[in-house]
Amino acid sequence: MTVRYFLYAFFIIISAYLTQIPANAQDAGAESYQQRYVRAKALYEQGKYDLAIDILRPLSREEKGNPYVRYASFFYAMAAFQTEDYNLAKNMFLQIKDKYPRWKRMPEVNYGLANTYYELESYDQAFAMTAELTTGSQPDDQLREDASDMKQYYIAQTPDSILRTLLVKFPDEKAIAEQLVTNLTYSVYSEENIRYKDSLVQAYSIDLSELGIASQAASVRKEVYHVAAFLPFFQNKLTTSSLTDNRVGNQFILELYRGMELASKDLQKEGINVQLHAYDTEREYDVTKRLLSEEEIEYMDAFIGPLYQGPVKAVSEYALKNQVYMFNPLSANPQIIGDNPFSYLLRPSSATEAKMAARYALDSLQATRAVVVTGPTKRDSARVFTFIENFQADSDRPVYMEVIEDYNEETMDTFVEKLVEMSEEGETVVYVASDQELVITNTISALVMSAAPLKVIGSESWFDFTTISYEQLEDLGTYLLSPVFLDYSNPKIREFKQRYRDEYYTLPSKNVFIGYDTMYFLGQMLNEYGIYFQEFFTDSEPVPSVFFKGYNYFQANDNQVVPVLHFENGSLILSSSN
Repeated sequence: MTVRYFLYAFFIIISAYLTQIPANAQDAGAESYQQRYVRAKALYEQGKYDLAIDILRPLSREEKGNPYVRYASFFYAMAAFQTEDYNLAKNMFLQIKDKYPRWKRMPEVNYGLANTYYELESYDQAFAMTAELTTGSQPDDQLREDASDMKQYYIAQTPDSILRTLLVKFPDEKAIAEQLVTNLTYSVYSEENIRYKDSLVQAYSIDLSELGIASQAASVRKEVYHVAAFLPFFQNKLTTSSLTDNRVGNQFILELYRGMELASKDLQKEGINVQLHAYDTEREYDVTKRLLSEEEIEYMDAFIGPLYQGPVKAVSEYALKNQVYMFNPLSANPQIIGDNPFSYLLRPSSATEAKMAARYALDSLQATRAVVVTGPTKRDSARVFTFIENFQADSDRPVYMEVIEDYNEETMDTFVEKLVEMSEEGETVVYVASDQELVITNTISALVMSAAPLKVIGSESWFDFTTISYEQLEDLGTYLLSPVFLDYSNPKIREFKQRYRDEYYTLPSKNVFIGYDTMYFLGQMLNEYGIYFQEFFTDSEPVPSVFFKGYNYFQANDNQVVPVLHFENGSLILSSSN
């Protein structure tokens, strides 16, 4: 329902009053007025506002024997409002107030005028008129409530930048401060937003619970927690006992879930009661929506997954509405987070990786210039933009961008010449902002041909290509961003591998480790801090991980821990995890 509904309701109400005009006031001329009014009313109800205006305009004039003049003026203003001619509507409402200040329908006139002021963004007059409707001697409780709802409706539609300006101009308008607090809560975290939100909460004594906002105080601790794994098993809803023996479906999904099961069992042994529930999304939005409508979902404290676009959309909508965390264990796509503060990535987003690559290039490699290599698609644009933005944050450092598409000898020679030129001018880093094999292999070929002393930053996806050898990467001085790096010299990893092999007669894949770590992390955080544990990430220190390098969601919805690896004497060495 929009606020325009209320004006339509007033139209129906006032129409009823017109039928009560005494018959003796309707002489032959008045009957003509009545016929025109009835025709205008019918046109208005049909949404033919321009035609209604043509009839209402002359009816709104003062003429002897015209009992409809006030009502026609009112509906003339309303019809103008409906055609979005807000200046005409405003002028008509003001004319009514000036001519008929004691008219019994003046509250409705004031409502229409307030509505028009909001549409014109004339907030001074809109707030003043709303105050008159809500705090004045207004006998109609429904109209008072409607006016308050209208004010909230328009404040909620106003961009934050304008709301901030309005709050400075109208510091007594608590509704603006409350809307800003709500908007800041449901935005991706930033240090500035958190400080501003906290200042508003304190200055206006805002009760977050009244706004339906989760906080540390609302982070309920339970004896038993329930975590729902929304994954594409392509089976009916599964039970924990039957899933591990079932080989139907996607193998990597089953491996991921098996890791979650093992973590759930280990948490139980530690006295942390976290129940894991499996739901088959079948990669479908509608299927996922049906699952979310099941009564038991109300008791879920967190979601793991989903992995694909349709189910992600469905669970994200549910998570935002019901303020429940959802964690994607595999993706680096920041679009999964979107504007949902309850949506998280277990790994760094591609943009965060690029930001950390730029910082590493500056702080650890002392680069003074950069070459950014990408493919022809827009998929890597976030990486490219973020790297350049952070690399040039405090200085206009030279950056050359190379887009690799259909390479031939001429384009390769040009690229090689540019690499040599850049290296001769200063310490240069080459950042490959793409996971496409064509881009990566052509970049490596150009680097080898240039024989220039360059540092190269890539990603762990390079390990997936058989055309690239460790020896090549070491010779080129390559540094790889590796969010899910497993250090097999870690005693915990060696122990888990042996345990897994003893139980399942095979070695665990990386997905098993990811599934285990995801579930164990969520279980520990729920047990320690309750259902809104993100509120307790108050500094940049990461939370320890069982197998990986930790988790940090301070002012972020994706993991800020980005390990960097390099080669040394044929072995991969952890360079940094910040």
